Amino acid sequence: MSMRLWQVRRHWDLFARKDPLWAVLVAPGKEGNRWALDEFFATGQNEVDAAMATIRTHLPGAGRRRALDFGCGVGRLTQALAHHFDHVTGVDISTDMLAHARRHNRHGNRVDFQHNPANHLGRFDDGAFDLVFSLITLQHVAPEYSRRYLAEFMRICAPGGAVYFQITARATRPARRSWYPPTVAKKIWRRINGFLLLQPTMEMHSLPRAEVESVIRAAGGEIVSVDSSHGAGTAFESCVYLARRA
Repeated sequence: MSMRLWQVRRHWDLFARKDPLWAVLVAPGKEGNRWALDEFFATGQNEVDAAMATIRTHLPGAGRRRALDFGCGVGRLTQALAHHFDHVTGVDISTDMLAHARRHNRHGNRVDFQHNPANHLGRFDDGAFDLVFSLITLQHVAPEYSRRYLAEFMRICAPGGAVYFQITARATRPARRSWYPPTVAKKIWRRINGFLLLQPTMEMHSLPRAEVESVIRAAGGEIVSVDSSHGAGTAFESCVYLARRA
């Protein structure tokens, strides 16, 4: 059974209190608050600069006024987007992550951070952003939520604007099946941990490429390009999508 959004929020609040940078960007040797702040934010700048080069190639007419960073965490990508847009809004489900993001903000009132625990983005008007951006976030919520968020991305994107996002398409390693008690115990442990928050957990979910494309089309968009991504590690096939709002 997948976590509900209120459970996802609780787990990410705890990650924010224990090891926020590593939770946002899992990397060997960085667990235990060993990320250097400048090194951490530099990874975001590199990723955003590469993404913007792709966007400029495929959608040269897309605006550069306002951008949204969905699942912003501590602002790793939000800060980088501020080098390309007049104003950037970061949105996240975790209030504790947002507290870190505001503390690390280097761009004054050109960047703002908003808490959104809902399964929609109704706080934002239709066509409010020239770019909607999301990396290594949608994979952590169940498909019933990621489908809704994808449709919302298209709604809040300005006509002719860009939606750039990553999500896993499928697991590349088959799940081990067993009827033995350890498997049952593991399921019971996950259920208990989900409610009692004995330790934070990152759930991983996938949305097949055909389903992603169907959601985007139904929401009034078109897929412009799809590239493979290693954002979810080697256990998952992951895709980065660039879509245009019609």
